[in-house]
Amino acid sequence: MPLLGEGALIFWHDIAEGAESDYEAWHSHEHMRERLGVPGFLRGRRYDVVGDGPRYVILYEVETVGVLTSAPYLARLNDPTPWTQRVTADFRRTNRTIAGVRGTAGAGVGGYLLTVRVPPGDREDEMERWLVDELIPELAGLPGLSGAHLLMGDEAASQTESREKRLRGEADEIAAWALLVEGYDEAVLRRVAGERLSANLWRSKGAQGEPLAGLYRLHHCLSVQDLDAV
Repeated sequence: MPLLGEGALIFWHDIAEGAESDYEAWHSHEHMRERLGVPGFLRGRRYDVVGDGPRYVILYEVETVGVLTSAPYLARLNDPTPWTQRVTADFRRTNRTIAGVRGTAGAGVGGYLLTVRVPPGDREDEMERWLVDELIPELAGLPGLSGAHLLMGDEAASQTESREKRLRGEADEIAAWALLVEGYDEAVLRRVAGERLSANLWRSKGAQGEPLAGLYRLHHCLSVQDLDAV
C-alpha cells in the first residue's frame, strides 16, 4: 500500500515570520533524521502551502500507532536538542494529530498534497465505507493523482504530554479525520478540491461543520532506506 505503515503523525502549523529558513534546515538536517532513528518510523515528509492554510504540513509514516507513544519516541520528545528548542518556540497555530491509517490506495509519493480535515458527524460508519470502498480507490486512479488516504485521529494518543509539546506554548488542535490526496498535477488537485470534495458533498455524507482544505507542495521526503544508504 502507498502509506508505509498502519499509523501516521500529521502536523499542520505556521511559523513565526522570518524563522522559515532556520525551520526548514532544522527539519531536513536534524529533525527528520532523528525521528527516523526511532524504531518503527518509516518515512517523513515536509510540505509548504500553495495558497491559503497553515504554512507547513509534516507527515510521518510509522509501523503502528503505538510507535508514537512508545518509550523510544517519548524519550526523544522529552529530551529536545538545542536546535529543536529554538525552532519549536517559533511554531504557531499547531494541529498535531496521531492517527490510524484506515484506508489507503495508490503508489509512490506525489509532488502535491491536498489535505482535508473532516468533522465526521453522526454517520461515521457510512462515511468511512464511502471513503474507503469508493472515493479513495477512485481518486487514486485518476490521471494527475498518485494516491489517497484516510487518517482517523487518536485523541488519547495525541494528548500525550511531553517537554517538546510544552515548548510550543499553546495547546495543539487534534484532527478527527483527515483525507489526504496526492499527485503530480496541481490543477487536477485543485479541481478535485473544488468539485469532487465540495462542502455540499461532505454535508450529504453526514459531515457536521465545514471541512478545512489546503493544498501543499512537497519540500523534502526521507525514508529509513535513504538514511541506510548514506
